[in-house]
Amino acid sequence: MSRLSFLSIVGLAAGLLAHEPNDSSAQNTLLSELQACTHQIIYEAYVEDNWELLAMNADGSGKRNLTNTRNVHEMFPQASFDGSKICCVADAQENGDTIRSVWYMNADGTERVKVAARARQPFWAPDGSKIAFLAQEFKRFSVKSFATTKLLLYDLKTKATTEHVNPKIHHLFGVGWSPNGRWIVSTVHGGMDFGHAIIAIESAGLMFHDLRIPGCRPNISPAGTKLTWSSNDHTISVADVDLSSSVPNVSNVRVLDQREKLHLYHPDFSPDGKYITYSVGPGGRMQANGPGTHGEVAETVGVRGKWNLFVNRVDGKGPPIQLTHDENMSNKEPEWLRSSAFQTGAGAE
Repeated sequence: MSRLSFLSIVGLAAGLLAHEPNDSSAQNTLLSELQACTHQIIYEAYVEDNWELLAMNADGSGKRNLTNTRNVHEMFPQASFDGSKICCVADAQENGDTIRSVWYMNADGTERVKVAARARQPFWAPDGSKIAFLAQEFKRFSVKSFATTKLLLYDLKTKATTEHVNPKIHHLFGVGWSPNGRWIVSTVHGGMDFGHAIIAIESAGLMFHDLRIPGCRPNISPAGTKLTWSSNDHTISVADVDLSSSVPNVSNVRVLDQREKLHLYHPDFSPDGKYITYSVGPGGRMQANGPGTHGEVAETVGVRGKWNLFVNRVDGKGPPIQLTHDENMSNKEPEWLRSSAFQTGAGAE
């Protein structure tokens, strides 16, 4: 699909999805559904001059701090497919430099284990046996999301780390493993012969394919049949995706939410495939404004801004629900956490 035709679809869908400000009936119905939902949402938040991982109920209630650290900044939480564990990055200062490391822990924040230093962008294998992550490109820290090289695989049982078979992999961010285990879907920026693209990489092979959709930070639904991503700074889109064939394909693109001025990023499917949560906040370059923060574009991990979390149905019908409201905190990078009651299956869509 060409960029022109894609944006035409986006514009048309945005018009169809416009809601009246007083459309409270649909919003109340969505809120009732979320109140009954047993899955939770984890996210990064800037709390009292520190990045922490917080958890809350699907409707935004019951917020709690999972990490509670004063000298370490935890960000970018990623839940295992069964909901039992979380991996994340953690920043600490060492000799005047930021050392970003990958860690994992139980879903309640206990029993933390360090995976690697000078690493970022961790994500889980579907069976929870491995954590994949990207090595830091330069010895000295860079806050840019795509300053990465080498895709590495950490085995939780053996604690051994191996490199992906494709040595050309670099400059990835927003990475995730397909539920069928066959593909890794990611944004690539200035690497692998791409300027900027969303690609599918063979998890155990050398092939990779351009999915031919603009934007970044793709997320695959639990059943592996849908994709959501930031198709531009102001739009969260949803599409059907075929990851079962030798050449992955994206079709039936539609808009979930679109804002004229605010930026929309970091979408994530709920474990049952019914909802998508995402971050909404300011765009542009932000200045470092507290311990553990960095100057860079606002959606980047480690950059603080007035971001809040929203949730909507996958079909986009009805106004979204705002889950966080604290203007003094930066609430970003939401990730659904499967309830223990649903740890045995991938959920329906």
